Amino acid sequence: MEEKSIRIGEISDVRQRAINCKEPNLTPSQIFKSITNTIINYQSLTKHEKQYLISDLVRIRDAQNVIADIGEKRHCEYCDNRVIAITYCENCIRNYLERNFSKWTTENDKIDQLIQECQVNSVSPSDIFEWIPFENFTNLEFREENTFSSLYSATWEDGPFTEWDTENQELKRSGGEIYILKSLKNSRRADEQWFKDVSVY
Repeated sequence: MEEKSIRIGEISDVRQRAINCKEPNLTPSQIFKSITNTIINYQSLTKHEKQYLISDLVRIRDAQNVIADIGEKRHCEYCDNRVIAITYCENCIRNYLERNFSKWTTENDKIDQLIQECQVNSVSPSDIFEWIPFENFTNLEFREENTFSSLYSATWEDGPFTEWDTENQELKRSGGEIYILKSLKNSRRADEQWFKDVSVY
């Protein structure tokens, strides 16, 4: 029975070697195929590690193609739109997020609107900007403080969205992980410049 754990260091090394091995003057599709073939032929990775790495590369490629609006479009059987991503439907994700707007609020209309705008422009399940109520964090520990902010570590019990469940038409979360939280001083006095700065991210 093959070990299901993955060696992140080994995977990172193979990813970099595969990217470095690609031939010049190839189309994006040919580059992806070349990198994938290099990974498949690597003896040092287990089958599970190869699948993990290729899935990660597909996820990255999907997001890049959606952002650039390139690639062959396919028909989504759920929303009936033509979409670019292979492993998910970017339109179904946006519709799901929009349907859930009423289920959360920051209690600041401008911030709510900013988050909603980011969500309707989401390009992948793992890159979704969202509001996380403070109650969703546990094990809060103070780390450091400076003139403008304080840093804490905490466990986000649900974790971020990581993948789209096509069959159930919903986003799935990763589960509890530790994150660094930044508490900004004077953030309650957010002005137009603050919103412009945040919207850049």
